[in-house]
This record gives sequence, C-alpha cells and structure tokens, in this order.
Amino acid sequence: MIIWSGLGFVVAIIGFGSLILTEYLSERITNNDQFYQENSWIILIGMALAAIFTFAFSLLLKKEKARVVVDKETGQEIELRKSHSLFWIPVRWWPVVFIILGVVFTFVEIE
Repeated sequence: MIIWSGLGFVVAIIGFGSLILTEYLSERITNNDQFYQENSWIILIGMALAAIFTFAFSLLLKKEKARVVVDKETGQEIELRKSHSLFWIPVRWWPVVFIILGVVFTFVEIE
C-alpha cells in the first residue's frame, strides 16, 4: 500500500519516469536492447535524474503560499503549509533517497 500526503505521489511518478527514460535512451543510444539490464551503473544515472527532477519539484512546492495564523494569547504569527510526503518521507528529502537507492542498486548485486 502506497502512503502519501498532498502531492507526494508525484515523487513516485518522477522516479519511475526517470528510470523508464534512462532505459529508453540508453538502449537507443547504444543500439542494444539489453544494455540497461546488463549495466547496473545506468540505474545510478536514472536515480540522479530523478533526484534532480524531485529537487526542482520540491522548490516548486516551497513556493506555495503559506497560511498565516496569529496566536491570540501571545500575538505570535505561525505559518501553516500543506504537507507533501511519500512513505512518510517529505518531498524535500527524496532527492537524497534517490541518490542512496541509485548507489545501492549499482553496487549491490541482486540475483
């Protein structure tokens, strides 16, 4: 079961889309339909691409207007923003997760 809040589901779309794009481009450039499957380092490139797109997406989300409320007792202003996360991880941290996943999938052989 996928858990997200706000626009966190977009992170999954970015991740899968980046890997699909990387596979397509690597196989077209090399004219080898098995290049992506035979070279695990390509996954690191796909994850780095996902990290870049997710970072840009997080910057867009940060530009959303915050709602300002005032505490009646103290007069302190508090900004309220929508929460955007995937698997309880905020969108702003997903670029780091993508890089870590890329390194793990590149150097750890799964059979």
